[in-house]
Amino acid sequence: MIREPRRNAAALSALLLLLFVLLQLLALPASSFSNDSYRYDVLAREYAGQPAVAAQRAADADYCAESARVDLRGRLLLPVAGSFPAPASAEPGAAACRARLGATVLPPNDPRYVRIFSTRPGYPLLAAPLVALLGGPAGLRVTSVLLTGIAGTLVFATLRVLLPSARRRVAAIGQVLCYLCPTGSYGVRPLSEGAALLCLTAGLFAVALCCDRRRPRLWAGGSLLAAAYLALGLVRYAEVVPLALVTALGAAVHPVLRRIRRPAATGAGGAVVVAAVSLAALAGLGVADAILHLPSLSVSFDDLFSAHYTQPRAPDPLARLVVLNQRMWWQWAQTTATAPVLPLALLLGALGLRRAPGPVAAYAAGCAVTGVASVVAHPLSYEADRLMVPVWLPVIVGLPLWLATVNITRRVDEQPSPGRLASTRL
Repeated sequence: MIREPRRNAAALSALLLLLFVLLQLLALPASSFSNDSYRYDVLAREYAGQPAVAAQRAADADYCAESARVDLRGRLLLPVAGSFPAPASAEPGAAACRARLGATVLPPNDPRYVRIFSTRPGYPLLAAPLVALLGGPAGLRVTSVLLTGIAGTLVFATLRVLLPSARRRVAAIGQVLCYLCPTGSYGVRPLSEGAALLCLTAGLFAVALCCDRRRPRLWAGGSLLAAAYLALGLVRYAEVVPLALVTALGAAVHPVLRRIRRPAATGAGGAVVVAAVSLAALAGLGVADAILHLPSLSVSFDDLFSAHYTQPRAPDPLARLVVLNQRMWWQWAQTTATAPVLPLALLLGALGLRRAPGPVAAYAAGCAVTGVASVVAHPLSYEADRLMVPVWLPVIVGLPLWLATVNITRRVDEQPSPGRLASTRL
């Protein structure tokens, strides 16, 4: 009786993962290969053992082939005579691109711009085996698909911890949302979004383990949370700061508020572990910065306002950042007003997170702050949706919790019997 529900839940999550991977394999040819993807291609090939010159030339060929393929896909849909019965192959365009590049690195190739990617080795390290096996574009894409798929299963596991007496479909809703929201559509691209999403969901699962109301698993949860912060630091170290700061503050305040509301309340160990690990992550990032001299926020501003160091540096980057943010967010609000899906989803997610432990809600809020902070630091309208992917984490976890409270998926028993708890534990 105890093992059967666990086995059924694992089978359901695995089935959703398999369906997602199969669907994304069909979508692989439609995936774009950007300038950033080229940088990760070079690094992944180097990590796989290729010499630097060979890795760069192979990545040049990959980029040219992908650019020509995208151009061909566009010409196939043009309603002109040249597209019937079929346009020419993509090879002439790829050959012309390779001749243009020659032996140079794809512009922009300023060393300061290149170092922004070399200090974030997490994603290309994970992709290196598949890049060596499948080639650059396919290896990067398949890696992103697998990482995003696993992130969805972690959402499923998190909801099983938060709602042990809920039906499996509540957790399945969260996993499906992870795949259908921008977390899925951007996570499968040959970029670092999939790896970052896996780190964020692993941290969320770890916080849930620490704050499990039935049986807190402090050592397991704390260790996993530390590993999630470390992995996120290797993928996108700048995101560790807002995430860990908000999580630490929320976890530290939670026991105080709990004591005020219920003076006899106990069991604040999970919040203490989450706050301590989050503060340790901030300290560890500070030490790493002091040793490695990681590119700072000022370097990011110089990169932003000099078009990746192809133009002179701006004399007043902070003033320009403020003005650009005002313009970008006003236009974003106007565009969002036509289809306010994200604000409504965040509201419902926040209502659902009210039934989650305080540190879990704080970590989810930290994910939202991380996404907003990324856009504030890079106020580019064409990149905003991609940079705001972490904002969807509170929706993915909070919306199923809200659905459970409004009886859409069948109301969860607030005080389940011990036998039922035993049969539905993760």
